[in-house]
Amino acid sequence: MFERHCGLCYSHAIVFASEDPLANTKVALMMRVKTEAGWRYYPAAYAQNNRVRPGVAIVGGREVKHQTGYYALRYCKGPKPVFEALRGASPAEAEAKRRKKEAQLSVVVAAERADLKIEPVDPQRKLFSAQLKQFLADTVDRGSLEAAEVYELACDEFLEVIGRQYADELVADDIIRFQKALAARGMSPRTVSNRHSSIKAFLRYCGCNTTELPKPPKYDKTMPEIYTDKELNALFDSVTAPRESLLYRLLLQTGIREQEAMYLEWNDIHTEMKVLKLESKVKRWGFRLKDFEERELPLSDELLERLMAYKQEHAGSSTLIFPRDKKPDGHFLRTLKRQARAVGLNCGSCEGCLGKSNECERWFLHKFRATFCTKMHRNPDIDLRTLQAMMGHSDIESTLRYLRPAENVQTQALINRMKWT
Repeated sequence: MFERHCGLCYSHAIVFASEDPLANTKVALMMRVKTEAGWRYYPAAYAQNNRVRPGVAIVGGREVKHQTGYYALRYCKGPKPVFEALRGASPAEAEAKRRKKEAQLSVVVAAERADLKIEPVDPQRKLFSAQLKQFLADTVDRGSLEAAEVYELACDEFLEVIGRQYADELVADDIIRFQKALAARGMSPRTVSNRHSSIKAFLRYCGCNTTELPKPPKYDKTMPEIYTDKELNALFDSVTAPRESLLYRLLLQTGIREQEAMYLEWNDIHTEMKVLKLESKVKRWGFRLKDFEERELPLSDELLERLMAYKQEHAGSSTLIFPRDKKPDGHFLRTLKRQARAVGLNCGSCEGCLGKSNECERWFLHKFRATFCTKMHRNPDIDLRTLQAMMGHSDIESTLRYLRPAENVQTQALINRMKWT
């Protein structure tokens, strides 16, 4: 069989495979490349750290860079060599597939030696792991990166607790076991209920009947969370990185959603009108606004000045305002939590602070949106219909869910002004 750092000819490999049954468990990563003599297979080249060198093959014992080609797996079925194309796979993905195929072949050989029969997987059965991968990919494609992170956390925990491989193996007791496991870890009824909702969405995606599943635990409804002025001042005093400081101010002063900020481009800012125009960008980025609600948001002079100064001093060549390698950045939430922790803003008492991640649950992006909505509503010059349009909601009820009642200091002042007799 091919060694990964050599260029043995195919005839040697076939003889070696036919003489040693163990060779049938070996898988080589090849490159099918275009040469002057036509398309040829050559072993892929590896670096010293055992990673695949992108686009480099071993030809005649030398490393040669090829512009045109793709990766393929080479293994043997008996004396017969088999080539499995990996078109479109990156070097890391190709190496991962090589290792997986090698592990699969090892299982087959071990089963044959133990005189065990391996039942083929029924392609009609839905494998939880494959379904979860596609479920998360579809969620990301919709632009819901924060939701994808929430789904992934809940579903990973769920599958670990129940130990099922296939969707048709699910029983009602699995849900109860999962809820009990979360409660035993000290999670609140609200958190357990939220995880239950995520699991239910995944199971519906798998085609499971969720109408007869056990109900989540009940909990006291809480008011919308908003940032206090003290928290906001602490954040902007501590987080001085120009990019993140601008991002958080933009979220606070416009109330836009995370994915709307991800796909925000410089040409969305109309300086003369002093507005930010939000619209779908399906052709360019595959992004569509939630509820298809295009809208224009007024920008304060102070925020517009910050945006233009940032563009002049820090913006690169990307059309996006907050890119990550010239692509939409899907790590806003993670960045906020890590920055809050780094500058000492964690509360120190929530489940996130006490867990392994040490990422505070009281710092999250959607809280900026609720803060914007509440602050605007408390302005006597803003009516509810206008606020609904600014939030991009299709109904008034959605806007009301973001509003937090007046704080004690405000209601106390009203009480003191009341004449009761």
